[in-house]
Amino acid sequence: MESVQSVKVITLADNLIYYSRLLGQFGFSAFIEVLDQKGGIHHIVFDTGSNKQGLLYNIKTLKVDLSSLEFVVISHGHYDHTSATVELIKKSRTEVKVLAHPYAFLPKFRIKKKRREYHGIPKGEHEEDILQAGGRIIKATKPTEIISGIMTSGEIKRTNPFEKITWKAKTILDGKEVQDKVLEDQALLINIRKHGLLIIVGCAHAGIVNTLDHALAVTGVEKLYGFIGGTHLIRPKEHRLKETIKRLKDYDMKLMAPSHCTGYKSMVALNQAFPDEFVLNYAGRTINTSKKLKDKVF
Repeated sequence: MESVQSVKVITLADNLIYYSRLLGQFGFSAFIEVLDQKGGIHHIVFDTGSNKQGLLYNIKTLKVDLSSLEFVVISHGHYDHTSATVELIKKSRTEVKVLAHPYAFLPKFRIKKKRREYHGIPKGEHEEDILQAGGRIIKATKPTEIISGIMTSGEIKRTNPFEKITWKAKTILDGKEVQDKVLEDQALLINIRKHGLLIIVGCAHAGIVNTLDHALAVTGVEKLYGFIGGTHLIRPKEHRLKETIKRLKDYDMKLMAPSHCTGYKSMVALNQAFPDEFVLNYAGRTINTSKKLKDKVF
């Protein structure tokens, strides 16, 4: 896999905020600026949050320019990651390619106390809406290179027994209601020169360790720099949390910036286990691999 020179990631939407000028929401979105080996600059948005107005407000406040947006990568088809795709497409002067697994567009429901709650892509953000807005949809189940040095993970192999989906959810597949295992869950893999792989994750429904293992396997890159995004450790069983931390220690990462669906208990545990690598992520946080990280938003 080829590499890029550097990456800047600005978290546009997250559960947490640090400064009162921004808005928090239960969801995730990140703006990614990449400097390739030839000096070209590329702009990608990974996921589009749960609150459309809140996301657009943060983009305006952070003065993020989406006029040259090239790609929107959808991690999976839940509402908290897909609520403003159309609006971001309309802000670009170029045709925006939307990359997603085919299952991301299926109807999805959560089962809470025997009640069904719609949990999929919101109204106005579906395939026909994306196309009408001028976007181009690319559906893929396998790893897909979008720029030299950058690829989507495709379906993530689930090999670690401690990382199982335990929540109750349903989806409609081929006209039948089946258990939703979120098989469409994917990550963005960026190989940074002299650093290694940076992984951007949405919720990591496939498991954060499975995701990292898969990233190394499909890219052939030996060095893992770190990850930014959700870990799906909101209310983990003690065994899962301990096993996750044990496995994360094997990677020798330089950056861990858990976000969104990680949960306070897991945030604290990860911070204690990796005090030098841990970065508290929040809406407005900028992580630039070409500079020393500073705890400053603007």
